[in-house]
Amino acid sequence: MKLFHRITISLNDDEMKLLEDLRRDSGESLSQIFREALTVYYNLIKACRKSKVDFRKYFNDIDRLATHIHGVESRQFVIIDRELYRVLLKKIQELGDPEQIVDEEFVNAVRGLANLFKIEFGWDENTPDIEKAETVLKMIEFAGGGVLQKYREKLVFQTPPENLIVTKILIKTLFEQLGINTVVETSLERIFIRFKD
Repeated sequence: MKLFHRITISLNDDEMKLLEDLRRDSGESLSQIFREALTVYYNLIKACRKSKVDFRKYFNDIDRLATHIHGVESRQFVIIDRELYRVLLKKIQELGDPEQIVDEEFVNAVRGLANLFKIEFGWDENTPDIEKAETVLKMIEFAGGGVLQKYREKLVFQTPPENLIVTKILIKTLFEQLGINTVVETSLERIFIRFKD
């Protein structure tokens, strides 16, 4: 028979609201919620120490955490070493004309990806182009493809030079399939996205 120990904790009003939301959503007792929370927290701390990752960064962006969990669990993400990824992109860019990769097979694959974005985020013809574009670029950023910066109504996506051309092709083709009306230009390490009126 398990021996249960009683403890007392102090919570502020905001934390109490979170706890009440969890209790309402789960239908479980406060004690059970705390026991499960302790187990999850313990496993998270151990896993993060083992992988040398600061878990706190995930809790600052719940959407990023949800994207990561969903992508891994639904097997939408393929884990590949970043160096290998860069070499593959570099090899594609070294082709005489990297734009050659944009054939019917490539466009169909990107169209499928665009449809997943529409379903996942509930986009329709009324969804603003800038909202769709930012979401796409944040996902590419999340996957390690570069860094997104926003300047008023312009977006800048910084990516290593060896990734630039292929990343631009991917972004441009995705935007076309999503009906996002933009002009896409590049410098040595940046992709500039301007929205057409």
